Order: sequence, then structure tokens, then C-alpha cells
Amino acid sequence: MTGFPDEIETEVCLLRPMASKDLAMVETHLSDPEIARWMAAVKHPFGRRDAEEILALSAEPSRGIRILEKDGVMIGCLGLSPDVWYWLDRGARGNGIMFHALRKAISAYFTRLAPPLIATCRDDNLSSQALLSRLGFSRIPVQKRMFFQIEGGAQPCHDHVMTSEQWLQLHPPILRQGSITLRPATQKDASTLMLMLPSAETSDEGIWPQAETLNTFIETHRCRTAGQGLFVAEDEHRRVIAMVLLHPPLSPDIRYLSKEDNNRHAQHIETLLASAFPDEGC
Repeated sequence: MTGFPDEIETEVCLLRPMASKDLAMVETHLSDPEIARWMAAVKHPFGRRDAEEILALSAEPSRGIRILEKDGVMIGCLGLSPDVWYWLDRGARGNGIMFHALRKAISAYFTRLAPPLIATCRDDNLSSQALLSRLGFSRIPVQKRMFFQIEGGAQPCHDHVMTSEQWLQLHPPILRQGSITLRPATQKDASTLMLMLPSAETSDEGIWPQAETLNTFIETHRCRTAGQGLFVAEDEHRRVIAMVLLHPPLSPDIRYLSKEDNNRHAQHIETLLASAFPDEGC
């Protein structure tokens, strides 16, 4: 998983790489039937050698395995590989810890083009179903059965899916600096963006569309990967003052609502873009 950070600070815990010092706690957690019964891949009985296998897997960047640490103590673990799995110590449940951890981890996962995430959940695991729903995962209608070693039998399950586009629709990437806010453009912005298009008489049209194709242009360039797509800039009054097309590795294309907005806000917008995308020649 290229670019996935080693450490991620959340509101309630730290996500960090697994280390040999965690082996005892991994063994303790996954030996607990109330944790292991929800995880199909967990062996039963679970021992130190099994914990060492997870540690070895965690060294592979593509696995996205991170320990949840609170006040210096390991309280759980998660993986985005892109199969989503996680566990939490029984004493840490009920405080929204896993929600905050997964939200930050998934946001980091989708900062670059990445495969959809798939979380397989037992039909009787109501708490995990509620968590996945709160995060925005979509339940795939077709039921399947998976073998759970701790129970020695197959259990009915459903897959839950999250795509990059889905995540960015639910959690749009918003940049702020001073009085300027940059957010993804939507079809609701069309009437204002229409006022920024080059006139039909000018030859300075570049990549911008004709008025009759603006809606298609907005959809074509809708933000589907963080840091790419059509954005709008708003001032302190939430008035749209510019549209910005981010298409790395090329420099952003910007058009302002008026010359006054250009004169007043151009430096602020360019500073914001240069700060957020230092390698894109903003």
C-alpha cells in the first residue's frame, strides 16, 4: 500500500505498525472467544506462533495492518488489505474508538488511487454491521457462508463495500487557509460556474467547456481521487469565487468569477494550492 502512513493520530488513539512487543497482547486478544468468534481467519486454539504469523504479515506494506494504542497500551488492531478486518479489546468497546480509527485509516488509504475495500461481516454481528453502516459501507445483497474455526462451522455473512468515489462523496476533501475554502464542485454549482466560462467569442477556452456541456464537464471531472478533479473556492461568506481544475502532474487551471475576485483572492488560492500540493507545480 504505497503512501500509507506508518502512524496515524486519531481523536482517541494512535495507529502504529505492529512490533514484536505486541505479540503477547495479540495472543491474549485472539485467544479470547468473544473476539475470535467474529474473525473467520483466526485459528483455534490461538498461540504465539499464530501471533508471529500476523506480525510477519504486518511487515508487508500492502496489508495496511496497524495497532491501536491508547495511553501506551495496545487495545486492538486493524487491517486494510483491501479486505477489512479489525478487533478491539473488550474493555475498550462502547466508546467509538474503532469508528475513529477506521475513519482515519480509510481516509489515508484513499488519498491515492486504491482498490475498493471489502469487509465481510457475520449476520449475527450487529455491532460491526452498525459500525460499517455508520462509516458508509454498502451491504452487498447476496448472502454467503464462511467457515469460522473457533466454532468449527460455516456462518451466514454479507460483504460490505467501500469505493474511493463513495468515500470521497461521503467525506469530501476540503482545504482551508485563511478565509478561503476549497471543496469539490457539484452539479449545484453549475449556475455559478456558468458565469466563469470563457465567452464563445474568445479563443482562450483551453480545457473549459461550452455552456451547453458544463454539466457533463462537472460530472466528468468530479473528484474521484483525493487531490484531483474540479473544485470550487469559496470566500469567508461561502460565496463561490473561482473554479479550480486539479489534474496532476499538470499545474491547476483556475478561473475567477470576476476581476475583483481575481485581484483579491488569487494570491491566497495559489498559496493554498502550493501548500496542499507542493509537488504539482501549483
